[in-house]
Amino acid sequence: MPLLRLQPTDRRLRDTLGQVRRDLRMVVDGFRGRRPSPVLDRRPRGEAYESTPAEGVEPALRVGLGGRQVVVAERIQETADAVTLLLRDPTGASFDFAPGAFFTVVLSLEDGEGGVEEVRRAYSASSSALEPDRLALTCKRVEGGRASTYLSQSAAVGDSLRILGPAGAFTLAPQPEATRRLVLVGGGSGITPLMSMIRTLLVAEPGSELALIYGNRAPESIIFRDGLTALAKAHPGRLHLRHVVESAEPGWGGGVGRLDRQGLAPEIAALPWPHDEVDGWYVCGPEPMLAAARELLVELGVGPERLHEERFSAPQRRAATPTRGEVAAPVTIRRRDRPDAPSAVVIVQAGATLLEAATAAGQELPFSCAVGGCGACRVRVLEGEVVMDEPNCLTAEERAQGFALTCCGAPLGPCSIEVG
Repeated sequence: MPLLRLQPTDRRLRDTLGQVRRDLRMVVDGFRGRRPSPVLDRRPRGEAYESTPAEGVEPALRVGLGGRQVVVAERIQETADAVTLLLRDPTGASFDFAPGAFFTVVLSLEDGEGGVEEVRRAYSASSSALEPDRLALTCKRVEGGRASTYLSQSAAVGDSLRILGPAGAFTLAPQPEATRRLVLVGGGSGITPLMSMIRTLLVAEPGSELALIYGNRAPESIIFRDGLTALAKAHPGRLHLRHVVESAEPGWGGGVGRLDRQGLAPEIAALPWPHDEVDGWYVCGPEPMLAAARELLVELGVGPERLHEERFSAPQRRAATPTRGEVAAPVTIRRRDRPDAPSAVVIVQAGATLLEAATAAGQELPFSCAVGGCGACRVRVLEGEVVMDEPNCLTAEERAQGFALTCCGAPLGPCSIEVG
């Protein structure tokens, strides 16, 4: 898949950079559910632990900050509070993405104070990657969430939306000749990237089998319930479904309980294959479920090369107090991926981010979602201090090892960062 490269001299891009600087008040909620201190101090560095992306898939793709306009071609009500929007590009351009990738939807919504602000939210593709002429994004309404409320209740067929992406490292590349056994564990709206994996691999990987353990509050809240049942019937013996709900009426045929440690252990034990014969585990959902799955699988000897995780949590509004630098500061950019390349110095103006300043100066830095939600723009802070808009996706471990995100980070003074 070709990368879209930035052209710093493009006037439209410079205009977009200004919009990003003004409007990055909203962000995907860190996927980790944590709110550590936004300031990174220089300290001895170690190596950060990272989950391994699927073979042959780039962890994230660089895209233009302006994104592209798409049109809502169809609206599908999945549950009372979840809707799928089927999108098409009016120019006929395709949506090329790996199963599991997400896209960032950019909305202009009222800010409650008589104005309009740009709100960005990330949603995983739920459609098959084998149908690049269309893109399905599934959104579950979050209480108090302006973006999810708008998309789930107001977005209509014919509406135009701006999207960025694809992005993300939680991807699963099809291997047509493979005969794999893969287990997918999802909770609530965490089913969306898993659904894309299922729809893609059942067709693209005919020799492989999938097992899905999917937890919800009640049967009526199961997203894609009919679609999953139809896929299991269309591919007998290749898609093993197990629904688990917290409460159900008599006659319910699935599991009852939560996918915590106590509830997940018997589900893993009841899989159609022994755990040591599973080639890959893909887990997506709220943090308690992920923590339970990680703990159990590590105890069973599942290493990081087989365990892949994605976090879904409710987005929150950024703190009203500005956290970015109030004066311009020089930042030295060093390239670990290009050790022979000379260091570059860029000036980050007051209120700007590292990414904006570097892009305006002609320095290409990797990025994807541009809202602190995917980690594609992660760099190591070698000297100085960087403050970041909160929440974002960096873990406490990554912060302790001196990493920062350029798309939502700004220097508090002279800094040095390492890319690659």
